[in-house]
Amino acid sequence: MHHVTKVHFGPTLSEVRTKVDSKRPILRYLVDRREGFQNIHPKELLHSDFSCFHSPFSLPDMGEAVSLLLTVVKSNRKILLYGDRDSDGVSSTCLLAFFLKSHPEFQSANLEVMVSSESDPYGLCKEAVSKIKKAKPDLLITLDFGSSQADEIDELTSLGIQVIVLDHHEVPVRIPKNCALINPRRTDSEYPEKKICTAALSFKLVTAILFHQSSEWNQYYSKTILAEDGSKVVQYFQNGIKLSSETTSTINFSNTTVNPYPEDFSTNIPLDDERKLFYYQCQKIPLFFEQLEEETDLAGIGTITDMMPLVGENRHFVKLALESLTKLYIGDKKRKGLKELLKELKLNPNGITTKDLGWSIGPVVNAAGRMGKTEEAVSLLLSESESDAKIRAKLLLSINEERKERTKRNMDRVERYFARKPERTGKEVVYCYEPDMEPGVSGIVATRMVDTYKKPAIFIAPDNGDARGSIRSYGQENVLQLLESLSHHFLHFGGHPEAGGFSITIDQLPKFESELYEKAKLWLDEDNLSKNIHQIETDFTVLPEEMGDKLLKEWKDLEPFGQGNPDIKLGIKNAKAIHLTPLSGGKHVRFHIVGSGSLKFMIWNKGEEFQNFMSKHGSFDLVGSLEENFYQGRKTLQFIVEWFGISESDGPKST
Repeated sequence: MHHVTKVHFGPTLSEVRTKVDSKRPILRYLVDRREGFQNIHPKELLHSDFSCFHSPFSLPDMGEAVSLLLTVVKSNRKILLYGDRDSDGVSSTCLLAFFLKSHPEFQSANLEVMVSSESDPYGLCKEAVSKIKKAKPDLLITLDFGSSQADEIDELTSLGIQVIVLDHHEVPVRIPKNCALINPRRTDSEYPEKKICTAALSFKLVTAILFHQSSEWNQYYSKTILAEDGSKVVQYFQNGIKLSSETTSTINFSNTTVNPYPEDFSTNIPLDDERKLFYYQCQKIPLFFEQLEEETDLAGIGTITDMMPLVGENRHFVKLALESLTKLYIGDKKRKGLKELLKELKLNPNGITTKDLGWSIGPVVNAAGRMGKTEEAVSLLLSESESDAKIRAKLLLSINEERKERTKRNMDRVERYFARKPERTGKEVVYCYEPDMEPGVSGIVATRMVDTYKKPAIFIAPDNGDARGSIRSYGQENVLQLLESLSHHFLHFGGHPEAGGFSITIDQLPKFESELYEKAKLWLDEDNLSKNIHQIETDFTVLPEEMGDKLLKEWKDLEPFGQGNPDIKLGIKNAKAIHLTPLSGGKHVRFHIVGSGSLKFMIWNKGEEFQNFMSKHGSFDLVGSLEENFYQGRKTLQFIVEWFGISESDGPKST
């Protein structure tokens, strides 16, 4: 399709089975090629349970945050949870709120929940600060923002408001003081994972609260090891963390109870000393994991929708979330709202999938924030009755339909915009602003612009007298670096290396666009990321007759697929299409290929292009992936086409 200049076809399945020495050669081959899987034990790759998680107390300020929160709860002072409007912000806010509302020890807490609206700029803007002052909390917990807003936090703490920040965004040089800032990206963070979302941090805070309430809190454990010189060295642990020599030198262990490290304690997965000990301590706490099981669902939704890399701990969050959501769907769990949403989406009750999180649940939750109705998503997720949950689930789906229509209208305008101004697609960054663009879906539109033009993209729409924009990366570019170089134009900006957002006055847009192209050229040249080649690499080259459920099971254990762990990409050469069926007026197309039996092939948004191509060529090459599709109570297998064309040794012919 567009802009593909080279396709590299991987080895055939028979070649891999012949050359790779393993009981499961296909899986072994894939694992060895994936950087994120190369340093973990095979058992941890195949299985997930709570033993895989690191102690939350290695996150900066976690201990202080828990102590502060418990003190405020016990004195019945007011707590305000203030979350961002996106799916991660909503998920993290509702995870913590639901825990505090439903746990017997915290049900009487004086708790208020608030989320930003689409009309608000990002984070602790003046509107948010005004709302917080009006709410008069004793403790403010911000979720999914706050790391870069030291001035605003200083203003709030000067009024006597205590602050906890749960956030995973980039941390500036000056971080907020007089508050507990829980962010794994802090330079002083010892947490093994840097890229975990705020919903996962919310889960970590809940874990820390439960642990703090137990008899295992602050217990010491010791383990004797042999040093390189043969001498014996004693290591000490507390709350799942190995203490440094500087810390242990300040403790008089002769007057302190020290427990022996549980050498004989075994786990299903070989673990490092810290994770093994923390899991050992947690399993001694009555109902500890039972209380945490249901909290994994929103952590998993936040992880997928915020595009966290699905390796390490994120992988375990998502796998456990899928198990929890499946149990929720078919069982009687506390989360009435989420259960009704699963029903309304008509997902497969026999197993919620990663695709369901990313393509069904997440977008619906996100839609509320995009359409300026974030509180509707929060109200659904915190619903306490089945009847209320049913009404709110239907309302949220209708909001999502509004979002789809707005996105469609904007995309139509984008296509007309570039048809009038095709020279703009030749710039380093694809930029689009028109006065009649509609707000609220800029991130989706920017992502689609990246997919189409294979470049970083910026989409801007008017919003409440100013303008709001989103930027998305194409490859490994850090878009925050580009935004930083242009920050003098913005009212506010922030985000991740892969995705950012900003607000700007309308009259500043011409100057911003003019400087954008100069800065973008420097930005891409400095990082050596400007690419003229869009290369597709497939994992395997397959024959039509090799594709089916049996092949899909070969790599099933690699799921969940997503950011950092992409789905398996298959290449098919010399395919011949039959039974071609245009869909949605020709926008999409479904077909079969000779030799693949009943397997359906799907091409989205390029139906007319494919039909034109087919009128000129009898056979062609395909790149895409196999996936299971659940529709109207029936599960089928289909092949989603990413690219079609005729490849040659020096790259494919233009389609």
